[in-house]
Amino acid sequence: MYRERSLKVHLQGTSEFSHLTEEELGIVAENTLFETYGNFDWHATYKSLADRKLAERIEEEPIIAKEGNYADGLIMIRAGFARLTERVDHGHRTISYLGRGATFGFVEIAQYWRFNEMIPLQHTLRALGYVDVLRVPASIVEKFVLSSIPEKFLPLRIVPRGEAQSAWKEKSKDEEIDIGLLEFLVDNRFINGTASMLINLDRCTRCDDCVRACAEVHDNNPRFIRHGKRYNNYMMANACMHCSDPVCMIGCPTGAIHRESYTGQVVINDVTCIGCVTCANSCPYDNIRMVPIRDDKGAFILDQNTNMPIEKATKCDLCIDQLGGPACQRACPHDALRRIDMREEDKFIKWISK
Repeated sequence: MYRERSLKVHLQGTSEFSHLTEEELGIVAENTLFETYGNFDWHATYKSLADRKLAERIEEEPIIAKEGNYADGLIMIRAGFARLTERVDHGHRTISYLGRGATFGFVEIAQYWRFNEMIPLQHTLRALGYVDVLRVPASIVEKFVLSSIPEKFLPLRIVPRGEAQSAWKEKSKDEEIDIGLLEFLVDNRFINGTASMLINLDRCTRCDDCVRACAEVHDNNPRFIRHGKRYNNYMMANACMHCSDPVCMIGCPTGAIHRESYTGQVVINDVTCIGCVTCANSCPYDNIRMVPIRDDKGAFILDQNTNMPIEKATKCDLCIDQLGGPACQRACPHDALRRIDMREEDKFIKWISK
């Protein structure tokens, strides 16, 4: 019963099913299949594959639906992320990524229902780590969705290769995201971030105002390191991204690392942190560090057994106690640093297109 209610809530939050009645949602829920792909412990797999070539890593990703096959149902991402690729020569090119609430296969199903033309899937959908999906049979989609959608809202007959369902390729002011940059973000799983620190190195003058601002609001202890992985003139700095799927919270014995209920930031309670290193080891981006703690006089607090400084976990807290938001971003005089929510594609594209 709980599973059915949960599924109905998910369906109601998806545009294709939001208009259905309670009875119709029940029928759809009864016929929907639950599927999982990939490794639940994706963060460990992610680290082990970090030095592999992109083509090799893509081949390691489990296929949810394959380009060239026919759509047997509408796929909805319930949890996790999936990579959307297309064949290019003898390899694969990343077109986009799909996160929670996104769908795959709708345009192909609609084409068959509308024009009686069965076309194969135009892209391959691959699991980025662990992905939980729902698969609604094509016959159910035709009966309860396509038959009730006004003609003007149905997909076009011809689906341009490489453009279908690619939110990250939608144009904003005649600009679109570079495919290489998109692959960089997806391949390194930076798309998991809701507040990733991206720096435009062409605009950055290395003035260190961002670091000083961070230190000023954190008792002279900056919570990030201004270096990280790069793509051309962009660098993803080593700062907590406040992931939509924060695996760092898994296994904390005291619950010290948690998500603030009213704002969503992932923060660490310094009082309840026992320095077990679980969160730091779990973070796939190495954005949590262990640092020695000091007393009110600035002296290191020592372990009574080892006489060594006691260390606790620290990371960016997104300046949760600052009304103006992240001090690093506000301090940058050249708009070279931006905290990016990867779910807000339009804002991201607008910033990089300046």
